[in-house]
Order: sequence, then C-alpha cells, then structure tokens
Amino acid sequence: MSGNNTNPEQNLDQNLDQNPNKNWLTEEEAIALASGVSVEKASAILAGEGDRKKERDAVAAVFREELQHAGEPGAKVMSADRELRYCLELQRERIANRGLQFKDEMKPGAYFKEGLNDVRSWKDGQYETSWSVGYIDHKKTFSRPNMKTFKHREPQSIFETVVDVRAGEDVSSDTYCCPNCGAVSTIKELQEGCSQCGTSFKMSELYPKVSNYFFGYDPTAKSDPVWKQVIKYGLYALPVTIPLFLIIFALGAHFRPEQYSGSPGIQLTPIWIIAYIIGMVIMSPLFGYFIWIFSLFAAAGRSIATGAPQLFVGNSRKKFEWKMAKISSDFTFEKFSSRISSLFKLAVFSDSRGNLPFYEGGDLKEEFDNVIDCESTSWMSCKKVKEEGNYVYVTGDLYVENTRDLGDRIKKGREVYRIKAGRRTDVPITSNFSIAKIQCRNCGASFNAFKSKNCPYCGSQSDVASDDWVIYEIRNAGGLYLIKRVLLWGSIIALLVLALIVKLLEASGKIA
Repeated sequence: MSGNNTNPEQNLDQNLDQNPNKNWLTEEEAIALASGVSVEKASAILAGEGDRKKERDAVAAVFREELQHAGEPGAKVMSADRELRYCLELQRERIANRGLQFKDEMKPGAYFKEGLNDVRSWKDGQYETSWSVGYIDHKKTFSRPNMKTFKHREPQSIFETVVDVRAGEDVSSDTYCCPNCGAVSTIKELQEGCSQCGTSFKMSELYPKVSNYFFGYDPTAKSDPVWKQVIKYGLYALPVTIPLFLIIFALGAHFRPEQYSGSPGIQLTPIWIIAYIIGMVIMSPLFGYFIWIFSLFAAAGRSIATGAPQLFVGNSRKKFEWKMAKISSDFTFEKFSSRISSLFKLAVFSDSRGNLPFYEGGDLKEEFDNVIDCESTSWMSCKKVKEEGNYVYVTGDLYVENTRDLGDRIKKGREVYRIKAGRRTDVPITSNFSIAKIQCRNCGASFNAFKSKNCPYCGSQSDVASDDWVIYEIRNAGGLYLIKRVLLWGSIIALLVLALIVKLLEASGKIA
C-alpha cells in the first residue's frame, strides 16, 4: 500500500508558526489534520473533488441493481457499507428460516430511467455525504405453501445516502498478504475476510458506499408512460361510466324530449346501445385523463397524511448540528442518522441480539422476531442530545414500515420507534485507512468482531475498541404518536363543531 511520509501536524505547525495571529484552521488544514495527509494533498483533494462524483454515481446505480437481488442465496451487496450489507444478509436468513419465498422487483420509472445523483450533499472535515434518488415501479412478493401470497406494488422513489471520504487514497486495488496463510489478495477482496483461510480483519471502510436507503410513494415513478396510464384508467372506469351515463341520458331524454329528438322519447334499440358503448370506449381516454389527474391529487394527499410526523425530521438537522458542534464538528446528522438506521435494522433481524457488539438494550424477541422486512421511511429524527463525561447520547425517533409474518398471513404497517444511542467523544474519527487481523485474546482464533462481540470458539468477549455508535434502548413509540393524532383530530373536530353551533345560533337570531 502506498503511504504518505509527510507529517500533517508538523506541516500545520509550520503554517501556524508563519501566521502567529491565526487561531483557526482553513478547510484544507482541517482535512489534513483529520485524515493524516499534508495540506498540499488536502488542497489537491479539494480541487479534484469532482473527480470522485463519477464513483459516487456508479455506486448509487449499482446499489439499486444489487438491492433487488439481495434476497437471493449467497448474494453480496458490496455497494453497501458493512452495516447495511450485514443487515441484508440477516434479513435473507430470517426470511429463509420462516420458510418464505421472497421476490423483489424494481422497474425504472417511465420518465426517469436513470437516478438523480448528488441531489444534495453535506460536507465535514473528512466525509462527503450525498443524497441520490431513483424512480422505480416497486413490487415485493412473499409466498409460502398453504398461505395467501402477499404482493405489494406501488411507484416509489428510492433515496440513497452515499458516503465518501474527502481525503486519503483509494487502496481498494492494493494487495495485502494475509498474516495467517500468506495468500495475496486485494484490499477490496478482504472486506469479507480471507477467501483462503477465513481470517477476519478490522479494516476501514472502502468508500464510496451506500450507508442507508428508504422509499417514498411517488406516482410519477410508474413504469408505464402517461398515455398508457390514461387509457388504463379509462378502461377501468367503463363498468361504471357506461351504465351511469346511459341512465343520465335516458332520464334527460324522458323529462326533456324536445331537447333531444323532438319526439316523446328515445328508443333504446340494440344498435343504438352498441353505438353508445363504442362511443364510450372511444371516449374512455378522456375519462381516464380526469381520473389520472384526480389520482395525482389523491397521491399528494396520501403523502402528506402518511408523512406528516416526518416533517419534524427537517428540524432535527439544525438541532443535532447545533448541539454536536459544541462537542465535535466531526458528527454530522446525515451520517449519524444513516448509521443508527442500519444498526436498528441489524437489531431487528438478528436472532442473537445479546451478541451484537453495538447493542446494549433489552430483549426485543417479542417485538421483532416476526419482522421479515423493515423499510425506513425517512431519516431518524433528533429529540435530545446529552453529554455525560466522555460520552454523548442522542435520542430520536425512527419511522419504519414493518412487514410481519403472522403465520397464516403477511401484514404491512407503519411503526415508530424511539432510540437512544451513544458514542465516546474521546476516540477521534479518522478516515485514514487501516487494516489489522482480528484475533481472540484468549484462544487466538480469528472471527468477525463486527458481527459478534463474543468469540464463537471460546466465548471470550472481543477487545476491539468501541469507537462507534452503540444503541442502548429501543422502544415502540407508536402509542405516543397515536395519542398525538387523536388529540390533534379531536381538537380539529371540536373547533368545527363549535363553529357550526355558532353559525346555527347566528341564523336563529339568538346571538348577534
């Protein structure tokens, strides 16, 4: 692997010595200090940041393709980071263990074949987090013998959070010699361990990677073009429009015959009825167009109604950044929210949560053991940030759509969970690449300490330092939001009733 012999801290000290009145760091100096490169290297990285955009775009596109095959045996979603990749593996195991067959289909939208990458981006001293959007006609199918097949299909936007480093070198193609068996592999190939002997490694993430994703209902993402949708809506409406307009026309002719034929009425002969039906079929696209327009308004209302609680997520960024800026500028809301969402899903799909290295909460067996699909519907909100000693704790709400296997049927519904997570503030965040063999301190065996905190051979707890977020509590907050909705709608109905009473009293003259 290539290295950098320049000491960034010495380089920065020289810059500060030349500017004794300077008590702040430029963006180049901040990147250099955080990432272990020289100021000149950091300046070159900033100047060439656009060069990595193609890599981020490619990762987002590959993820959309890999995701729909994630449920297939042996599939690896390598475009996702290690947390999200492990989460998809656990979900596949959960579905298989419950004897279910799962199929995930994503067709590109009619007018947006390609995704919109880097829609928004956020930068800190080390990472650039960008938001990519794809438009898909999404269909999920769960089936099992002696059970009604569950199908859910709707047009959606898929939102992907892509994380990339702003400094450091791309070492994915560099070679590394396994310290256990001596096999030579590329760094990229060692992400899942040595293929020859199974040795696991604690290594930095190879960016760019997708760290989180969620879906949103979007009627414009249908795979059929508008003209097909209009004709389809029109044909669907014919069983209602044909008899309805026929009745209206016949009644009009009966009560006002002089405006139609000048005769006492219209004779509904078979030829006239056939001609009428043919005319209605020809006119069906016109009816379909109006129905399509109405469906767009209905979809907008549905999005507002179902997403109303998530509107508060927008304020979470400001709250999180304002609180965390006092502790460290390295904590960004987008990266935090993506990480907690992935860790939450890992806790959902794991069958041995007590062995997860990042979960210190209670037993969740009754809450999550029948969940077969968990989709985030937005970023995690931020309710409270609290600092205690060298730890910072963040409490927020995560909105999800859980699909549950109830034995005789599959049920899908929206749920809200309140999560408390914490992280050490005295462990620096660095994007400088590192790789080391993971070895049990008791028996010497190598195992994946990211997936398990206890050695699977002797049961000893791993001594890998805790340098990331840990979840301390997960609890269902759906009841809390249900109470808020009841109070909100109760207040609205009470005001409407009060206004109606006032109008009736005014009409009766009892009040001026």
